[in-house]
Amino acid sequence: MMPNTDQPFRLNWASFAGERRADAGSDLSIFVGDLAADVTDAMLQETFAAKYASVKGAKVVADSNTGRSKGYGFVRFGDENERTRAMTEMNGAYCSSRPMRLGVATPKKPSAYQQQYSSQGMK
Repeated sequence: MMPNTDQPFRLNWASFAGERRADAGSDLSIFVGDLAADVTDAMLQETFAAKYASVKGAKVVADSNTGRSKGYGFVRFGDENERTRAMTEMNGAYCSSRPMRLGVATPKKPSAYQQQYSSQGMK
């Protein structure tokens, strides 16, 4: 709640001058599957950052109801060459107690045309 009012507020991360939009155009993320249940965002990031200086972040996907890991996540890179090397070099490498399975990350939000096409294909 905001002080001295009855209105709630929501706090989000800010970006400068369309920083997020620039990232969306050239997404350098990889999919990381077969993660052990104890793997955290920090563990995943450290595993890749130890070998690749351009690692920008990592996210383990969690179930919204239970908060438990869904067993997969994503690692974002700042350099395309390092991302490509990581796809080969880190596939099968261990993070915690299990070998990781890597793949190409697909964009989160397809364009309006793709959404329309997909929904028509389902009918």
